[in-house]
Order: sequence, then C-alpha cells, then structure tokens
Amino acid sequence: MNIKKNYIPSNRSSVDSFYVMDVLAKAKEMEAIGKEIFHFELGEPSPSTPKKITDEAKRLIDLDLPGYTPSNGIHELRRKIAQYYLKKNISINSDQVFITTGSSGAFLLSFLTCFDAGDKVVIFNPSYPAYRNILKSLNLEVVEIESSPDNDFNIDLTKIKLQKNVRGLIVSSPNNPNGQIFSKKELKFIYSFCEENNIVLISDEIYHGIGKKNNFFSMQTFGKKCLIINSFSKFFCMPGWRLGWIVVPNNFIENFLKLSQNLFISTNNIAQFSAIKAFECIDEFVENNKMYNENRNYVYKKLQSTKWNKFSMSEGGFYTYINLSEFESDSVKIVRKVLDETGVALTSGVDFDKDNGNSAVRLSFSGNKINVKNGIDKLVQWINNNY
Repeated sequence: MNIKKNYIPSNRSSVDSFYVMDVLAKAKEMEAIGKEIFHFELGEPSPSTPKKITDEAKRLIDLDLPGYTPSNGIHELRRKIAQYYLKKNISINSDQVFITTGSSGAFLLSFLTCFDAGDKVVIFNPSYPAYRNILKSLNLEVVEIESSPDNDFNIDLTKIKLQKNVRGLIVSSPNNPNGQIFSKKELKFIYSFCEENNIVLISDEIYHGIGKKNNFFSMQTFGKKCLIINSFSKFFCMPGWRLGWIVVPNNFIENFLKLSQNLFISTNNIAQFSAIKAFECIDEFVENNKMYNENRNYVYKKLQSTKWNKFSMSEGGFYTYINLSEFESDSVKIVRKVLDETGVALTSGVDFDKDNGNSAVRLSFSGNKINVKNGIDKLVQWINNNY
C-alpha cells in the first residue's frame, strides 16, 4: 500500500521569526480592548507622508497610468534619485538606479546577483535581522562579527581582517539597532579593505539624514565598487508604500535587470510616480529630524537616571540599544513583562543578535514628542520600581 506523505517546507525556509512583529500583534490586541500603548517597538516614522505626495497619489489614481512600469523603475524617479546624489557631490547615472519593492526587494536582488550558494557573507552584530535571514534562505553562509556589550554594542572593524575566503560584506551606518555611525575614516577603511580583497560591499543607507550630526557619508564617496541600498520608508516618511532603491556598479546592471524582470515584473506604479514629489519636501524631512533629536535627548536623559543606564548613545537613526546583561538573560520575557504592566512596547535584542541579544532591548523614539515623553516617563517609573 502506498502511504501518502505530506509536503514539507524546505530547509532553507526555516529562518528565524522577526519577534518584534509578535510584540506588535500583542500590542494591537491590547489597544483593541482600550489599553494605552506606547509603540517603541517599530522603527516607523511618526510624521505623516507629506501632503504633496499624498495629493499627487490622489491625482494619479484618476489618470490612465500604465499598469506595469519598466522593471528597473520609471525613468523620472531614477533621474530624481541621481540628482539627489549629485547634490551630495556623488555622480551616478540614472541607469545605475533600480527602484525596488522596499529595501527588502533591494536586498534580495543584491544577494542573488552578487553571490552564489555557499558564498561567505559578513554581517556585523547587532544588525537588522533580515540580512541574516534572507542570506540563509539563499543558502549563503553568514559570518557574524560580534560586538561587545561592554562597548555600547559598537563594532570593532579590525575583526574583519580575521575572516577568510569572504565573498561579501554588508554594512549599515547608522546601524539598526544601536545607532552607531561609522566615521569617514572607518568607512574608508571598510571600502578599501573590500576593494583590496575583492569582496562585494553592500552599504545599507536607509537611515541617512536621521541623526544628530550631518556626517552621513555614502559609501559611493570612496569609489564605485559598492552597492548602495536606500528606501523611502524612513527619512522620506513613506513607510508602507513599499518603495526602495539600489545603486549598482555598471557591470551589474544587466543581471539586475533580468532578475528584476523575472522576480518582480515591476514596482507599484502609483508609489513611484508619487515619490517624485518627495524631493520637493526635503525641508519638511529635515524638520522631522529635529523632533527625532529632541526625543533622543529626552530618552537619554531619563534613562541615565535609572538602572537601565547602559545604552548606546546613538548619534544616528532613531533607536537606542539597552544593555541589560547585569540584570536579565531573557529579553523576550522582559519585553513581554514591560508591555503587560506598562503598555510600553519594546523589541527584544534576539532579533538583532543571537549570541548577546538575550541581554538587550531596542527602544525606538520615532514617535511624536508627547507620545515619547509619556511612554518614557512610564517606563522609567517601572524601572525604578523593579530594579
């Protein structure tokens, strides 16, 4: 007798969950029954998408726009992005720009184009979990360089010299979750090391423009042998529009295009045409950054008065990464406890670092000032009562 077996998922699909989404789901359940929630778990800008962009989307809906767009994105938007870089004294051709379905689409296209199964790719921990999980799903070997909890979880770049047979390296500055910004000297070191060792360098610059200092150096500053990923979700206040971009070296253009055609066909047409207006709203985005920095100062001041006073004094992005190793070894449990007892939603460090994440939590201060103030005051009261 033939015994029918159920289909089973592939091994490469067995990646880790993104635990912050579980926190979000629980927080939403609590909100639905009337509990006040302070959303410090997600890195979502609180300012709304600028009216110029939303008004343009409304106008476009009534037009007879083409449904599919070119697989690398509409030329008008790619040209605007090239002009945006030119204002930063970085010269790129619009043909090097690919519009993607968020930065996630850019990561997938980059990893498929640049690496073959079994290649070694270096990431720095703590880091955005999608790097690790997408790489693993493509049967790539992830080499994780750990940071030290005793040094604000900052990354020691000299450790990359110890790695052998590396094909690729992913760097983000500002870093998610600890907000670390690499100096111009450090970025130059990374670029030169990769160039000298024929390592494909992918620079995630999604948090450029958000931070205390105007010292966000694109990796393209140091040369053309790198890939640059960015998105409209953070600085440009368009989360949920699922629109990102990537700048690729000329010799990658053909392969990127073929993969884009087959994997995605094209990106959302309304979102692309609307995003052209984003470059008319730069002053508004700069003003938003002032709010983030005011939140940053308030969060740091309040946390420093508590036992949770070991945290990354991040200068970029809108996160701080809190070291709880002196008190806790199960950050998933502590995040759940804080949410249940205060309504403050945080993110466990296990999303960002499998080795040290159980003794850390990430706090996002991307919300409006009143929400951040009230939530932090509530969190500080809870910390003082429990530690």
